[in-house]
Amino acid sequence: MRVLVTTSHGAGHVFPPVALAHALRAAGHDVLFATPGASGALVARAGLHAFDSAPGRDTEEIFGRLLAERRMTFDRFRTDSPEAVTLAAEVFARTSEATVDRTVEVARSWRPDLVLHTELQGAGPLVAAVLGVPAVEHTISCHHFRQISDRFGPWLAAAYRRHGLAGRPPVAATVDTRPPSIATYDLGGWPMRALPCTTGAVLPPWLLERPPRPRVAVTLGTLRPQLNGVGELRTVVRAAGAVDAEFVLALGDADPAVLGELPANVRAEGWLPLTALLETCTAMIHHGGNGTTLAGLGAGVRHLVLPGGADDFEVARILHARGAGLVSSPDAVDAALLRRLLADEKMLAVAAEIRAETAALPSPAAIVPRLEKLADQGRAARGGRRAGSGQVRVSPGETGA
Repeated sequence: MRVLVTTSHGAGHVFPPVALAHALRAAGHDVLFATPGASGALVARAGLHAFDSAPGRDTEEIFGRLLAERRMTFDRFRTDSPEAVTLAAEVFARTSEATVDRTVEVARSWRPDLVLHTELQGAGPLVAAVLGVPAVEHTISCHHFRQISDRFGPWLAAAYRRHGLAGRPPVAATVDTRPPSIATYDLGGWPMRALPCTTGAVLPPWLLERPPRPRVAVTLGTLRPQLNGVGELRTVVRAAGAVDAEFVLALGDADPAVLGELPANVRAEGWLPLTALLETCTAMIHHGGNGTTLAGLGAGVRHLVLPGGADDFEVARILHARGAGLVSSPDAVDAALLRRLLADEKMLAVAAEIRAETAALPSPAAIVPRLEKLADQGRAARGGRRAGSGQVRVSPGETGA
């Protein structure tokens, strides 16, 4: 079986389907990622193959330009705002549209039996319909992005017509990696355990030892430090110095010098595999990114969320409502809040519950037979016709808007 994986740009979109891609490879199947621009390097770091789905187009520039034209800053680009949701639908539809033609071209040649697409990548269902193969959606969030993807139609209508489709094609299935007790909306999908991708690394010796006192991971993910740096953590670092715990700042490429002299119990690191770090942690302080949050839920740690934009605030609300986390702005963090994070036994019990339910979900390997069955059904429906023959599946009753 050949599986084409289509994603939007950025680690938060590329990394979620990597575990399932590796499970497919381990079962003997071929996997190819279609992802735009520099994001192909993320796929390569994960040991998989990719091609540039938008050559000559800069989807990150499209994203930034649309936000600038609407005078929408990151802190206002919140998915709990109707205005931002409408803009997000346009942004992700237009960046998806930029990937359509090249992905169709490669898919006709490579001939996948199935297309797996992340939930904000609108080209995947289109490509699957053009080839007459099943499309499978893969979630990337702790909640869901249907309120965005359901609005793609107007901005993808021309692409649908260009490729002979009457409108947005349906998907055959959804792979849902949300722990059940935090899922606020039933996607009717196949549950699957989230195994966050962190790529490989040689672990430092201290990360292989149990710390003598509580350890707290601190991260702002990949995007937020690029936009704002890590200076907003100054208050967190100052408060950490008064708490009997070890704090590990996982800062990626960000310069820790802006934080000033660090207290003795605060360690600044660059890139660390988050899953390995969390194995030794009691709690984590983070921005509310979906991959980061799912990693923390799987590790059973307490959360302190410092939301800044996008869907961070929705993630923070879900964790707080479930009893798994606290929410604050960075400048409001003090030693008392950090001590509460480390001492709250009820929060620890909830975190353990979510860890257990996550561990009980089917593994990516368990999803592979279901994908194989879908691909077999697709081949049977095509009557043996190879994918990529140029025939088009048109969904009855669909419109272009």
